[in-house]
Amino acid sequence: MLASYQFKLKPKLSQVAVMEQWINMLRAHYNFCLRDRIESYEQVRSPKLGNYSDLTTQGECCPLTCSVSKNSNLGYPYKANGKKRNAYEQQSSELSILKKARPWYAEIHSTILQQNLKRLEVAFKNFF
Repeated sequence: MLASYQFKLKPKLSQVAVMEQWINMLRAHYNFCLRDRIESYEQVRSPKLGNYSDLTTQGECCPLTCSVSKNSNLGYPYKANGKKRNAYEQQSSELSILKKARPWYAEIHSTILQQNLKRLEVAFKNFF
């Protein structure tokens, strides 16, 4: 027999403030990563002339030889074995850099940020 329990939360005002702050940070992170994925998708679909970079030297190069935009905020696109990483893996690898650059994200556990990215991955896959 399966049993189910429901609990009603009654947080204090200070706890409500912390939860609202976390929700706002997670929403901002989700929207930032979504915008980055949309821009990366549009860049691959119809490359724009301009600011391109070589992955090894991070220098300027011709858009006909490299389709990775310098403006992309995704992480390094290749694994150690040379295979290409998917967008979730790229963005997930950037979480430690996010926490160093923006210390207020250190309050949120890394698992919650990863789940936020997984929700984005599912939403992006369902869109297509």
